[in-house]
Amino acid sequence: AAPAFTGIRGQTFIYQPGFAVEVSPGNWLGDGGFTYPAPTSFTVMSPRSRHPVGHFITASNSSFQVSLPPGKYIVIPDALFGLTATPTSFEVTVRLRHYTDILIYYEPAVISATP
Repeated sequence: AAPAFTGIRGQTFIYQPGFAVEVSPGNWLGDGGFTYPAPTSFTVMSPRSRHPVGHFITASNSSFQVSLPPGKYIVIPDALFGLTATPTSFEVTVRLRHYTDILIYYEPAVISATP
């Protein structure tokens, strides 16, 4: 069992890139993009053994908290249904008596067509 108050916690989001339009020379109008919660799931794997520690599902508001013993882990986001690219896996270090805060961002998939 994991020690109390030790593990990872965070939230998953979809990031929608912004836009900018030059309305006059040197004057731009636009936004920097926005994010919105995206409930999803992910796997946590031990980097040494390459065995899954567990598969986790976020809450409906896309937040999560997973108790884990101290150490290094690999977080592998699951694919979302729709037109989003799946984020690459990444390593997380969990310290004793701390939750490591992480955010997982999904971005729109690049779609191209050949005539």
